[in-house]
Amino acid sequence: MRSASLPAGGARFGVLAVVIIGLSLLISPLAGAQSTPVPGTETIRTISVSGTGTVMADPDTARLDLGVLSNNESLEVAQTEVSEGLANITTVLTDAGVAPEDIATTSYSVYPIAEYDRDGNNVGIERYEVSSGFSVVVRDIASVGTVLDAAVEGGANNVWGISFYVEDPAPIATQARSLAVENARAKADELATASGMVVTNIVSITETSAPPPTPRLYDLGAAEMDEAGSASVPVSPGQSEIVVDLQITFEIEQAAG
Repeated sequence: MRSASLPAGGARFGVLAVVIIGLSLLISPLAGAQSTPVPGTETIRTISVSGTGTVMADPDTARLDLGVLSNNESLEVAQTEVSEGLANITTVLTDAGVAPEDIATTSYSVYPIAEYDRDGNNVGIERYEVSSGFSVVVRDIASVGTVLDAAVEGGANNVWGISFYVEDPAPIATQARSLAVENARAKADELATASGMVVTNIVSITETSAPPPTPRLYDLGAAEMDEAGSASVPVSPGQSEIVVDLQITFEIEQAAG
């Protein structure tokens, strides 16, 4: 008995059909797995708020900004007077307990003052104005008045002011950061409660500003300058302020019940 045989084209079609069915069976489970939600990919709800921490501190350091000024028809004489004044002041200050490294020259200028005739024409130089500025760091707050008095007696005829500050602000900044975090958390809890949510975690913290303590300035007026020759100038250091600003993102979720 003869068995029926398929044409060559029919055989190829049959093999192709088997391959397609096999691939379909392999792809179907993968397609089903992709449609299943992957744990941990849910959207996290967040809220971002700013926080500020402020700490007041007693300053432990002062800076005096002083100067020596001389006017003279001779430039050489004016420069000599300023140089001698600076040398004398430095000696007086070190005798008063100021370290040499805490005395620094901050400026030096020579300004020729022109002379004019009755018609307003420049006819030359009438005199020279020579000035030098310097700063003095005083590490004993209680002696600021005494040091200032000594500087003026020594020849400082320009006094621009005094600034008080905390030399090492790091510990104060640490306290301010803690207060800033507490401030931000309080804001986040308030906003979350108002919207029916609760704060569950911190996602990120960014410090937006942490400046050193703001120096407290003390301007010395004419009355104080007049008194400086006979008695120590009374000064009040007040307090320095350090502020830290933070931006914090919190994770929130729906409140229970």
